[in-house]
Amino acid sequence: RMLGDIPTIGFSELAAKADEDKFRAFVAELREKERKATETRAEISRLKGLLTQTMLLNSIKYPLEFFTTGTEMIGGAVYTIPKLSVTGFVSKLGSELGDFVEYQKLPENEKDTVSTFAVLFRKSDLEKIQSISSEFSAGRIDVPKDFELTAEEERVKLTSEIEKAEKEEAVLSAEIASKADEGLDMARYYGDYWNILSDRIGSMISGVPTDDVFIWSFWMPRDCRNMVENTVRPYESLSEFSLIEPDQGELPPTLLKNPGWSSSMEPLTLMYGTPTYGGVDPTSLMAPFFFLFLGMCFGDAGYGLVLSGVFGYFIVKHQLSPTLRKFFIMLTIGMVFSVIVGALTGSWFGDSITAFPFLSSLVPIKSALQFLDPMNDPMTLLSISLGLGFIQVIFGLLIAFKNSWKNGEHLEALADHGGWILFLCGLLLTGLSSSGMLTGGVASISKYIAVAGALVLVATQGRTKSNIAGKLFSGVLSLYNVTGYLGDVLSYSRLLALGLGSAAVGMVINLLAKLVAGTPYVGIPLAILIFVLGHLFSIAVNLLGAFIHSLRLQYVEFFGKFYDANGKDFTPLRNVTTFARLSEEKE
Repeated sequence: RMLGDIPTIGFSELAAKADEDKFRAFVAELREKERKATETRAEISRLKGLLTQTMLLNSIKYPLEFFTTGTEMIGGAVYTIPKLSVTGFVSKLGSELGDFVEYQKLPENEKDTVSTFAVLFRKSDLEKIQSISSEFSAGRIDVPKDFELTAEEERVKLTSEIEKAEKEEAVLSAEIASKADEGLDMARYYGDYWNILSDRIGSMISGVPTDDVFIWSFWMPRDCRNMVENTVRPYESLSEFSLIEPDQGELPPTLLKNPGWSSSMEPLTLMYGTPTYGGVDPTSLMAPFFFLFLGMCFGDAGYGLVLSGVFGYFIVKHQLSPTLRKFFIMLTIGMVFSVIVGALTGSWFGDSITAFPFLSSLVPIKSALQFLDPMNDPMTLLSISLGLGFIQVIFGLLIAFKNSWKNGEHLEALADHGGWILFLCGLLLTGLSSSGMLTGGVASISKYIAVAGALVLVATQGRTKSNIAGKLFSGVLSLYNVTGYLGDVLSYSRLLALGLGSAAVGMVINLLAKLVAGTPYVGIPLAILIFVLGHLFSIAVNLLGAFIHSLRLQYVEFFGKFYDANGKDFTPLRNVTTFARLSEEKE
């Protein structure tokens, strides 16, 4: 259902398909067949139990009717007797009943501790038989009342009845399956239709009733005002529509609205938490970083081309749910970045272009596009990764600064965010100056920037303390938090690790394919198999890792600087369906 084609119909057509009388008749018929099938299965189980018992009684030469109802004069019983008591039991039968008793000793194993006897006797001697059996600790085996013939004849009869019942059960199961397939669409439409009605009724009864009217209050997006007013206008003689402002302290629900290029990231934002109303929506702010980091972690142009084609196919050819469509668009954009990063680092299905001689004509193109070889120069890519991490951390602090300032919290903006921005930037510039990577005027003032930031932090981070000593001590101690920011930046080294891992796995797969390619007869097919399956495995594993770690950088290192996710989702009354997509129509 996730990727399958979902039919698009109007609400009136959905209502017509959800015929309640027809559906109830269908359910009743299906339940009746299921009842018969259940009864048949129970009967099969009962017959098989009887068949097992005929196996135990198979050696008895008398009709089993003697051991159930018997005749007018003759009755019978089957006893198990301890082997040590068999002689006494047989002797007692002869001495007490004489010629008016007949018995058969059934076959037994040497390991058996009891012997089994089938005994026929006059019904008038029943009390004597019971007394003798009790005297020699004989246990009676109950023979099912259904049995009338010999054990062998009963076995044949039961086998035939079981076969007949199993055929009936198979026919009923096939009819149920066929009927279920027949009614599956009806059941789906019925479920969607009544889910819609249930939501509507739930909204209706949520209103406040008076003697004559119902009063409903609801949230709506501002840009939907005209649409709602136009919908209500035909009923204006029977209704009144007005806008009211939220109560003091009441927070409206949050509806995310982002540009098309970043709206595909909204499910990831909501997965972390809904932004507080009036707060910062991080979707568009994190989107460029996420796409770039996903491309760097996946880091292979060949893989990116394959997956962008696959995801693009599903986007174009399938009617996906809105959330799944956004997810596929997000992955497609990420794969475009993977193509770019892979081309810049020379990774095309690992080192396929240089590993296989028949691709040597592509080497000049690969070399022209390649900017960096991370396998031979990992430190450059590490520097880029950490640099991007520092930029995103500072960007997060800038967002927090702006948000605090906008809310009138000027001191918090300067003290809690501005001070750290100055201090961290000053430390970075000082480090670059010390290594000789930065010269000139900026290098000369870098220390002053760091000192200025440190002074701001020392002066303000203890402002909640009651005495000067406490304020000063807390301010100085706050500088230790620089280690937390250092840890955040170092977390971005995973961009290097995952990118190198993807390239290394691709190289190993290519090496294995080359090693078997020279094998006579089967070498080439085997090499192709290893190449295809190996790279498919690499794509699956590396895509999962790239997605998780890129998202983790946003959730932990970036969102932690500014994002307040204490909002509640805007969930409008709408036609929510599972098995059909509703087209726009006037009802």
